[in-house]
Amino acid sequence: MGAAAYAANTPSTRRQEPHQFSFRKRPVVALTFDDLPAAGGLLSDDTRTRILTTLADELKANHLKGTYGFVTAVDLGDDPDVRQALRAWIDAGMNIGNHTWSHPSLSDESAQDYEHNIALDEPYLQAYARGRDWHWFRYPYLEEGNTLEKRNDVLAWLEERGYRVAQVTLNFEDDDWSDPYLRCLAKRDDAGIAWLKQSYMENAAEFIRLGREEQQIAFGHEVPNVLLLHATDFTTLMLPSLIHLLRQEGFRFAPLPKIEQNRAYAEEPKVALPDGGPLPDEFLRARHISSPPFQPEPVEQLNSLCR
Repeated sequence: MGAAAYAANTPSTRRQEPHQFSFRKRPVVALTFDDLPAAGGLLSDDTRTRILTTLADELKANHLKGTYGFVTAVDLGDDPDVRQALRAWIDAGMNIGNHTWSHPSLSDESAQDYEHNIALDEPYLQAYARGRDWHWFRYPYLEEGNTLEKRNDVLAWLEERGYRVAQVTLNFEDDDWSDPYLRCLAKRDDAGIAWLKQSYMENAAEFIRLGREEQQIAFGHEVPNVLLLHATDFTTLMLPSLIHLLRQEGFRFAPLPKIEQNRAYAEEPKVALPDGGPLPDEFLRARHISSPPFQPEPVEQLNSLCR
């Protein structure tokens, strides 16, 4: 759950006083992709290999070689297309990290079971990574523990095994557009697809703004960013437009390891949070400060479109 979803459902937070936000002219961002190698649904005439090859080609065309994708190995299964898709990602010069084996919520697991699930992913990462550093971990749903004991246990376990947590500062729930897109494709609803493209970009712009404002409240300044995306068919389609938007906003691109050298990523809110969210949002919630005003995601429209 992102900042907006949590704030919209949390009446007990203290409102932030009016603030005149001033953005950096040249912010920095790393793109990252969750749920490889089989994010979202798939039409019967499409392949996972096409999606990840297209995604990687667009990243390479924008000089973003080395982008991290976070793998849930349960999806590899016995499907040669899915396995080839992950090989295509690696062949294109991209990196992979750990997203657990089966994408559980830490809120629903004991720390020990969750750690076992992370460990189950490791043989697949070793087999596919070709010697590149895969010791980056992304929590499914960005959920880091609904008790402080659980949160601390998993963090200590990750540190012992040489992992760094791939924290996030920008998230606009891009995967919520995946199923509506597939429905509209199946119905050949061009008007519906046009609305999806427009609303996707509007939502991206709104939550990028929100994330940058949250950083200023949480840390007193903007920090180098990590944007969470998903390797779905629709986000692959929209990636050129999204990169164009980021460049229009002045963003430069940098790899995840360089971004997370910033000292803000070493900070830890040290609270139990029942729902996930980007790092600045966690700090606001820990201090009982609500997010700045924002236009929420069009959830009802997405759920009803092309039914």
